[in-house]
Amino acid sequence: MKRKLLAIALSLALLLCLVPAGLAFAASSDTVEIKALPTFIGIAVTQTEKDFGAVVPSTNYATTADFFAIVNTSNVATVISIWGSAFTGGAGWTLATDGAAAGSDTAGMYAGIVSGTFDIVIKASAGDTLIASLASSTADSFHVKLYTPLAAFADGTEKVSTVTVSGVAE
Repeated sequence: MKRKLLAIALSLALLLCLVPAGLAFAASSDTVEIKALPTFIGIAVTQTEKDFGAVVPSTNYATTADFFAIVNTSNVATVISIWGSAFTGGAGWTLATDGAAAGSDTAGMYAGIVSGTFDIVIKASAGDTLIASLASSTADSFHVKLYTPLAAFADGTEKVSTVTVSGVAE
């Protein structure tokens, strides 16, 4: 009887050695995680106004270099675009499409990101690129130049243009 039990025990031990351990103790199910990070676009301009004060015809006025700071609070690199609106107030001024002032009611505006350079025309339509790639959680800056209309002004009412800075995922 002892031999029979010993033979059965050895047979079971041999059988367990032949069966891969992974299969003998495998789970019947497992899980995986699926993750997605929604693209979030957020920008902030730290200086939101520039008043050039009293201006005269056919003159340009510029902010100092790095006057306006743009902070990219997005979680992705962002393309920053810039555009402006016509100047309101009294007789108003239109915004030149090429940046140059003309006549008595057309002003021009440029922006730049490199000190002393104003190479980006601020037009009255969306879309000129100001910064091609602003990394997430970083900042850059820009400055603006205003070209006043060439002829005598029609009135002495303050003129106001709104410059929009917008970001989209790169």
